[in-house]
Amino acid sequence: MAQDIHTTLHVTVKEGKIEEFNTLVEEICKAVEDNEPGAKRYQFFLNDDETQYVLNESYVNIEAVLAHLKGVAVQIILPKIFNICKINRFEVFGDVTDELMKTLAQMGGVNYHFLNGFSR
Repeated sequence: MAQDIHTTLHVTVKEGKIEEFNTLVEEICKAVEDNEPGAKRYQFFLNDDETQYVLNESYVNIEAVLAHLKGVAVQIILPKIFNICKINRFEVFGDVTDELMKTLAQMGGVNYHFLNGFSR
């Protein structure tokens, strides 16, 4: 049975770039929602002073993650986002292939394999 893949990306936005970052977040969320049916969740959260952001993503399977990596959101919009922020932590939850993890590790991704528990 295919397992969902979840990621959590923590970033700090460069000083003076918050408005630009927020605009790019709107663009990337729309691109993922409109073009990636395998994306179950794609949500940004921010702290009170709007300098620390967290992106929570969930995909139905590895193929959906691969489609995301090849899509407009990652190929066109994400590089603009990474130009105005610093990645603090990038966590990947679920069993992914070594090849996929090599790609995600280039962005600082660390993989956590499922141990035990449940989701309702």
